[in-house]
Amino acid sequence: MQIPSFEELQAKLKEYINVLKMARKPDREEFISTTKISVAVMFLVGLVGFIIYILMEILPGVFKK
Repeated sequence: MQIPSFEELQAKLKEYINVLKMARKPDREEFISTTKISVAVMFLVGLVGFIIYILMEILPGVFKK
């Protein structure tokens, strides 16, 4: 594995600093919208996982009879 040079590290650090300078705090409406979408997606993923779990528990019993 090659160790990056000082110039490469400095360039990468400048990129990170530029990203941080562009970042801003979201306003209340944007934060609430993002939170609603995140909760909806978490619920959907959990529901799909639960349905798969239930199917894996029920289907093997159906085929044994």
